Amino acid sequence: MVDLTPQQKQLMWLLKWLFRASILSFILLGCLIVYFGEKAPTAADGTSGHVYPFYDKLHRNYVYLTELENNSIPVLCVLGVGGVFCCVFIDFKLRRSVTPSEQNRRQRERQDHDD
Repeated sequence: MVDLTPQQKQLMWLLKWLFRASILSFILLGCLIVYFGEKAPTAADGTSGHVYPFYDKLHRNYVYLTELENNSIPVLCVLGVGGVFCCVFIDFKLRRSVTPSEQNRRQRERQDHDD
């Protein structure tokens, strides 16, 4: 088992929470799309603010969303993709930092064993 430095432990903690947040954003995105397909009107309604068309692939029809609902879809998508990208970047950085520290530890063990 590799001993991690405090910075590496913090990055691991951040990696775990970013990954969980990105998974949650994708789950919320799916839930919103299902919810919109079931609850949103299928005809534009200017009085309620449902004027933004959205093609619901699950139910194969157009539904009309409010401005807030329409803006939530790309925000959740960007947050999810951004979270996954950050997770990959942090994981890459951790792998690069753990590998040299593990090699240094093995060299010290060899030196101690030789002495």
